[in-house]
Amino acid sequence: MLSITHIAVTLLLIQLLTLDRNDAFVAMLFGVFIDLDHLFGLVNYTQANGVTSIFNFHSLMNPGGQWKSILHAPIAAAVVAPLSSTFRLAIPFLFWGTHLLMDYAANTLGNFSALEGGLLVCATVGLVALRYARYTSERDSHSFSAYLGSELTNVRNMFHLNLRSRSVRERSGI
Repeated sequence: MLSITHIAVTLLLIQLLTLDRNDAFVAMLFGVFIDLDHLFGLVNYTQANGVTSIFNFHSLMNPGGQWKSILHAPIAAAVVAPLSSTFRLAIPFLFWGTHLLMDYAANTLGNFSALEGGLLVCATVGLVALRYARYTSERDSHSFSAYLGSELTNVRNMFHLNLRSRSVRERSGI
């Protein structure tokens, strides 16, 4: 599946489970960022298919491609299950399993099939509906435009804090 679908589904599950910041990070790690292993597998992929195959979209989207690591196989449960017990929660296992199920569906149905499009739309609508319901329960305003402004401010503040903390570290020599 496309990364945007993995992101939408993972964010929806984070909201449904009302995970705190640390658990949400673990959820994103196992639900989305596990796909970073594709970058390491790209070396093997180019050796098997040639460098020009990187620019061939149909070749890259081949579900049987050689660029998936062991983390995308069921045997990885031997690694993920102990990590889940370390976190005392099933978060890594749940989000890794969800990721694998979505990838399996993409391998069976094809990339960005109608099912994936529907899943992406449903996950996005569900995420916005949950966030909007929480917004209206915490504030007097029920305006959707005020909600969107609040979400935009939250995202801007998140990046502003990161930039500010980086500039403070640079000035202090850390």
